[in-house]
Amino acid sequence: MSLSIRRFEPADRDAVDATIEAALRHADAYFEDVPELEDDDILAEYVDPGGEFLVGVLDGEIVATAAFRPPKGVVTEFVDAEGTAELKRMHVDPDYHREGIGRSMYDELEARARKRGVERFALSTTGRQEPAHAFYEANGFERVGSTTADVVATTLEIHVFEKSFD
Repeated sequence: MSLSIRRFEPADRDAVDATIEAALRHADAYFEDVPELEDDDILAEYVDPGGEFLVGVLDGEIVATAAFRPPKGVVTEFVDAEGTAELKRMHVDPDYHREGIGRSMYDELEARARKRGVERFALSTTGRQEPAHAFYEANGFERVGSTTADVVATTLEIHVFEKSFD
């Protein structure tokens, strides 16, 4: 079993959605009543503005996602947008956790970002996603801020992390 990493293709959409949903449910970060992902057109949201959206494929099955785009939303409240890309959609199917897939996806994504002149990544994640916090911290990220957001009658703590490449 060898992981291959490639750019998202429109035919991947259903498998990508299923992978993201499985990962979010596993992390207790999936909300039934939240509208569909805002990135209805993944290529327009991530690739066209200079970002990237990768899928990890194992034995013909998409098991992971990772993306970056120009920063938007809450991360812009805590980091300088100049030279920054927002890390998004970093998910691994729970059946494949602890196998190095997340690290492989992250390493490839960072390499592609560096080639495009990105100087740092920033990201936001909920307070519920403690394994994600540990993953990001193990990969050199530091928490730079926290805030709250109301999601489906629940107030969530949101943490913003940043990593400079140099």
